[in-house]
Amino acid sequence: MAYRKRHQLLWTLLRPLARLILKLKFNYTTGDHAPKGPFLLVCNHVTDWDPILVGAAFRTQMYFVTSEHVLRQGFVSRFIRWAQAPIARQKGGSAAGTVKAMLRTLRDGHNVGLFPEGNRCWDGVTGDFPASTAKLVRSSGAALVTFRLTGGYFSSPRWAGTSIRRGRMRGELAGVYTPEELRRMSAGEIRDLIAHDLYEDAYARQQEQPVPFRGRRLSEHLETLLFTCPKCGSLHRMRSRDDLFFCEECGFRVRYLPTGFLEGEELLFDNIRDWCARQDERLRALCEEAGNGPIFRDDAFDLYRVETARRLEKAGSGELRLFRDRLELPGGVTLPIPSISGMSLRGPSDLFIGTGEGDSYEVHTDEVRCTLKYLQACRLLGSPFEYGV
Repeated sequence: MAYRKRHQLLWTLLRPLARLILKLKFNYTTGDHAPKGPFLLVCNHVTDWDPILVGAAFRTQMYFVTSEHVLRQGFVSRFIRWAQAPIARQKGGSAAGTVKAMLRTLRDGHNVGLFPEGNRCWDGVTGDFPASTAKLVRSSGAALVTFRLTGGYFSSPRWAGTSIRRGRMRGELAGVYTPEELRRMSAGEIRDLIAHDLYEDAYARQQEQPVPFRGRRLSEHLETLLFTCPKCGSLHRMRSRDDLFFCEECGFRVRYLPTGFLEGEELLFDNIRDWCARQDERLRALCEEAGNGPIFRDDAFDLYRVETARRLEKAGSGELRLFRDRLELPGGVTLPIPSISGMSLRGPSDLFIGTGEGDSYEVHTDEVRCTLKYLQACRLLGSPFEYGV
């Protein structure tokens, strides 16, 4: 088909330019691979640049699974669809249509790229992914390629929005597995293999091989991830300024270093990974101990209904509130916790929510807020959703 040839030609022409830009922007190095296809490539997810980072490493063109919001960005989205026709995955919605499109693409003899975590990591550690990913690999009849990105967490922290810090990044081919090898493996063995090949702990690597990642305002927007003070226990009182992160309630403060570690006089954790682990414990206690009042409430949110992959309709403004049995969205929309079938985040704050009835919403704020806590708490309270495909 003509458009397939166009996609392959553009891939060939643009890849050298992409490699140059990535080298200048991230100090990114990678190989030059061309495994036999069709193959399904899986990679850990650390930056918004990941499809380009992966694509720069492969001479063979592939179709990436991407969040549908990428296809709602005007001219840029129209160019992306024309140039590479990504496979859309609606954040917070069902993955059934995405899986069918992936299988159809593979069975037509074309390669597919997937980030099975479904979300960029927040703490530098590769996240979990659905068991259905391994079943998809096994049923596709395609080869499996595993690829691991390192250095990305400190180059572009999830909580830092669009901020870029230049240090050192690398893309590495972890494994190539033939269809014959995969047929001899169970879905559980394939899942373990993927988890092993994609696993990355950014702080453990940084402890062994320290690399400075230099940029401006290094701690800015860290409160979109860390909303608890480890010293006084206050909620929503942490603030960032330049490379400082401090509590407005008790005065506790730390400095975020170019290495990604923290320093301070009353230091309880020297890294964000361990702070997140302690915060997870606090969040679990908040959910378990909550009475009839809201666990969390934040104002200045706008609610949008996601009508299609390319259209949003504003449905209200106001507070976002979480109770033990329900999530109240701005504009008077109330969702029982068990009805929430999908949740995801775009950037540090935009929250996508899907229900078992097929409704999809986006909750947006221009304020610096932690909305990750709503997603994490809903999982603890019993929402039956997973990330990824």
